[in-house]
Amino acid sequence: MPGYGLYPSRDVRRLRAEFPDHLICELHDETGRPVFTATLVRRCCPCPSDLVTASDPVTLRRALAPQRTTAR
Repeated sequence: MPGYGLYPSRDVRRLRAEFPDHLICELHDETGRPVFTATLVRRCCPCPSDLVTASDPVTLRRALAPQRTTAR
């Protein structure tokens, strides 16, 4: 059974730098495919923690980025 890498990948380090309020990890499913996860480190309210999952770093970045609104 393979173990977990001790050092995060370059993608995970970049995501952690971009989103310091989240705990970001790269896990792998039973077939070895990566699953990127993010949870809030500190909560500002008593509501339950959010969990965001994505199959790649780009999708996780898109999910965590603040939604931009365009002025008309």
